Amino acid sequence: MPHIYEVPYLPDASGAWTLRTHGRVMERFNSRVEALRAAVDHASADGGDTAIAVEGADGIWRPFGADFKRPVTIPRLPTQRHLSAVR
Repeated sequence: MPHIYEVPYLPDASGAWTLRTHGRVMERFNSRVEALRAAVDHASADGGDTAIAVEGADGIWRPFGADFKRPVTIPRLPTQRHLSAVR
């Protein structure tokens, strides 16, 4: 099973963007760019079949490799959708 770092489109209820793996929050960031940068750093350090899943504005999760390029083989992405209320 590949290790997948997940970065959602919207921040959580506290206003922070999360970096998750296997559905569990690893870290929180002040911006989505910071969360994406951390995902790339973690994935690059892990190597192997590690991937990054990024949720788009349309709610679709898109896979990327550890180098943040589209992978040759598409790993299985999270099926659950994490919704956040926007104030």
